[in-house]
Amino acid sequence: MAVDLPDEFADSWRAMTTLTDERSVFVLSIAAETTVYGPVSVTAPTVVDADLPLRSLFVVDVTVSPPLPTVGVTPTGVLSMAAVQAKNRFVDAVEAEGLIVDGVRDTLAFESPSGPPGKWYVLDAAYPLTTDRGDGLERLAAEAHVVVWPTETSFGVVGGTHPLEAVPFERQSSDPDVGSGSTPVGLDVDPERDRERIARLARAIDASGDDSPDRE
Repeated sequence: MAVDLPDEFADSWRAMTTLTDERSVFVLSIAAETTVYGPVSVTAPTVVDADLPLRSLFVVDVTVSPPLPTVGVTPTGVLSMAAVQAKNRFVDAVEAEGLIVDGVRDTLAFESPSGPPGKWYVLDAAYPLTTDRGDGLERLAAEAHVVVWPTETSFGVVGGTHPLEAVPFERQSSDPDVGSGSTPVGLDVDPERDRERIARLARAIDASGDDSPDRE
């Protein structure tokens, strides 16, 4: 079931799919349930050959069993290892949905509102384009982001993807007032806005202070 988004995002983003993953690390069992969200309103037809929308948000519900404090481990103490694992799982998830990930461009500190800082990975990525375009373009440059921070007993994880460049494409029209045929349409691109949206989502999830997010 999908994790409920904070109120700021609830009306404009909808759950598209949920991905589950379970792994064992030493004596720990770690389950990650990732909910992928896409915009409610999509004003232009897609140009990408992937199951992800041109913009997406991810919220990951992480469950560690037994809880870390019961085995003498703090989430802060193992953040570096946990962040790498979360990033790798995110890459596996988005690549399975069709995104191309070329590697980590940057690793930043994420200043969480409620506690110790986390890690923010910025990944170089690309959306494969549909093959019926006729312009020879094969990829659309993009960014993927993974934000990981320690909570009291586990970790918060959110992410997102967005385009970095605009690629014109043709929109077919059958409106008799417009006429038949195709009209050039440009893709809306605003990387700074998209990065800030991911930051707001991470802060809103962290500020809830709940290691077990509500579900729909």
